[in-house]
Amino acid sequence: MHEIIHELIHAVTHSLEHVLQSVPILFIVYSILYFMEHKMRSAPNLIEKTQRVGPVIGALAGSIPQCGFSAAASALFAEGFLAPATLVAVFLATSDEAVPLLLSGGASHDAIALLIIKIIIAVIGGYFLHFTFLKPKNKNSTPVNMDISHHGHNCCGSSPFSAIVLRTLKTCAFLLLIMVIIHIAVEYAGEDRIAALMLGGSVIQPVICAFIGLIPSCAISVLFSQLYMSGVISFGSMIAGLSTGAGFGYMILLREKSSRKRALPVIIATWSVAAISGIICQILIK
Repeated sequence: MHEIIHELIHAVTHSLEHVLQSVPILFIVYSILYFMEHKMRSAPNLIEKTQRVGPVIGALAGSIPQCGFSAAASALFAEGFLAPATLVAVFLATSDEAVPLLLSGGASHDAIALLIIKIIIAVIGGYFLHFTFLKPKNKNSTPVNMDISHHGHNCCGSSPFSAIVLRTLKTCAFLLLIMVIIHIAVEYAGEDRIAALMLGGSVIQPVICAFIGLIPSCAISVLFSQLYMSGVISFGSMIAGLSTGAGFGYMILLREKSSRKRALPVIIATWSVAAISGIICQILIK
């Protein structure tokens, strides 16, 4: 019983650290969304113009080692302020803690290569999807109405600030709950058991890693980094796993009612590009 309580406390504290890092970013994003919804009359035209460079901006933003950026991008997408292909670019470029861990582990060349390759994958994949499978259906469509605006007008006369804070706290509470559950599940399974499922040396390994990367947890980047540095998975497999490892991003997509129906194509597109890119990297990079 004591061991279970200890594991639970460890899961909560570890998950809370990641969630707290995302609080400032989510607060800023929800503040911007509130401003865009209530003040910016030209927001639809601005969004339409920025879609042309969306994958590039998304790739550069996602490459910053911070789990909260994928969540921020998902929040923008949920409210109609971000194109689906741009969101995929953010997800593909996200590496969270992988780069710092590789640098601290003495794998500086691998860290730089990881960063550059993932940005390239994100840009190419983002533009390919933008002009094919995730092509915007209606250029003149307006953004989806935000839930946060309803909080601001109908919640006992609450101010915009309190509405933004409430939205941020609700999102963070949701993230914390899911993170704790996933952390306990990963701890119970164990890294050795996960490593045994990786099919080391197989061309299928990147596909499996891409699937595991879909687990909505920032801890996934730590797992893939450790497995790579210990020689369990290849560089291409790490690329595939980290390219789908968008952390909080998937949670936000599935939490917001406005994005649930649009979440599946984004997730499938992210996994497909990640798996294919991982296989290519595994073949070309030994």
